[in-house]
Amino acid sequence: MKIIAFETCRVTALFPLEEIVPLGGANDMQIIDKMKERYKFVKGPELKPEEIAKQGYKFETGWFSLGSAPHRITDFAVYRDGIVINAPTTDVAEAFLDDVIPYMQKEFSFRDFITKPRRYFQSQIIVEFARPLGQLIQSIEKITASISKHLNEIYEMEIPMSFTRLDFDIDRTKTNAPAAVQRFAIERRTGVPFENERYYCAAPVRTASHLEVLQEIEALIS
Repeated sequence: MKIIAFETCRVTALFPLEEIVPLGGANDMQIIDKMKERYKFVKGPELKPEEIAKQGYKFETGWFSLGSAPHRITDFAVYRDGIVINAPTTDVAEAFLDDVIPYMQKEFSFRDFITKPRRYFQSQIIVEFARPLGQLIQSIEKITASISKHLNEIYEMEIPMSFTRLDFDIDRTKTNAPAAVQRFAIERRTGVPFENERYYCAAPVRTASHLEVLQEIEALIS
């Protein structure tokens, strides 16, 4: 399996913002200026009530060093019920989260958490499999041939069908899993020849776990 690209990966931390804001209030402009300086954000929040209600306090296009390498922070937003960070991988987003929280506490007197933040993950990666993913289905050739046969007869032309998507979801009638835990999906990349076996992959896990599962799936292809 070859990684083609890391799409935007997300870490969400949910908690009541009112529990950590300084009791004496916070200087929004000072926070915005220092956050932009520290993390090199190109754009900061617009302090308009309608924008804050819709987008939260949102910073866009910044940089964060993980180890010795700089990494892009696509955006960072603070809402009344938590924080959302988008970055190339969840590792980068989570490391940024672990850096920005103590910085806010030290620099701007934000308080310690009362409610422990609950973290959720969404990883999105583009990969190419070394083997045809459709071979996971034992009778895939018979299934696609049957579909194509009927299409050929109706439209009087060759319409070869092929495998395009593998999708897993939660039976929510049997669990109270949060809505933030979304599907695990592998979908063929549009506009790319099928023989390339290139897929868009999304999963509600850390990026490292996501890659591990994809490698395990590829190993199952005979």
